Amino acid sequence: MEELVVWLLAAFGCSSLLLMIAESWIRQMNGVAELPSVHYRLLLRDSEQVLEQAVRKLLFRSYWSGKPIRITLIDEGSVDDTPQICTVLDRYPHCHLMDWQEGAAGTIVTIDLRQHEK
Repeated sequence: MEELVVWLLAAFGCSSLLLMIAESWIRQMNGVAELPSVHYRLLLRDSEQVLEQAVRKLLFRSYWSGKPIRITLIDEGSVDDTPQICTVLDRYPHCHLMDWQEGAAGTIVTIDLRQHEK
């Protein structure tokens, strides 16, 4: 019984892989470009408590929708560990640090994660 389950899982995995390869090949043959990416700008100030969770949610949504995204981290003078977290996230290809004055093309969604003073 266990062997049957293992074989079924292996067959499912192989067929999924073949399907993904076939779709990629067909897309290349038809000259269909990659889906346009959505650019998320995260405004940060003392946002260490919510930053990682927000990035993970955006990546999870991108993974399940199949649409590539780009995340820009814009820190506005944090005094907590937000700059260190941004430096770590900057190592990944989907995230990068940016000055507020820089521009970007495409669909832009701005998410305000700034912690306002009480």
